[in-house]
Amino acid sequence: MSDAPRKREVNDARRKRDASPVGGEFRIGFLVHDVSRLRQAVFDQAMKPHGVTRAQWWALAQLTRHDPRGGMTQAELARLMELGKVATGAMVMRLEAAGLVSRRADASDRRLNRVFVTNRGSRILERMIAVGRELNGTLLRGLEPDDLDAADRVLTALRSRLRAQLRADGVTGD
Repeated sequence: MSDAPRKREVNDARRKRDASPVGGEFRIGFLVHDVSRLRQAVFDQAMKPHGVTRAQWWALAQLTRHDPRGGMTQAELARLMELGKVATGAMVMRLEAAGLVSRRADASDRRLNRVFVTNRGSRILERMIAVGRELNGTLLRGLEPDDLDAADRVLTALRSRLRAQLRADGVTGD
């Protein structure tokens, strides 16, 4: 598509959005939330045969994203997942029973447990990554590279602004 028709299409979309009863400024939040929710539901279905719940795969992902070699304390995991320590402890117990994580006493403070992903947990994570890639391929197939670049820029800018707002309000948000 040449630039002139594309600009007309974008302007028409803006006019239509601005004329909507809800207003464009509110729709972005709804769309981002709804896309995220639906993507999670599809991902959950793909992971169901592996016996991993959303909370469990989220915990495994956090463990490997933030400190894959040294493990993480349950308190650190609770903070990252925005869960209480008791709920996190119960989840870690279920993950440990499933053979996906192990707990070991912290080398410098024996009162603390560090949580480590096991080999079995790593295999589940590899499957999660493969499912995520397949899902992204399906979702993004047929979309124009320029549109994907624009979506990436906009969402990255929104995330940065929201994080800055949280910091300004004295809240840490990752």
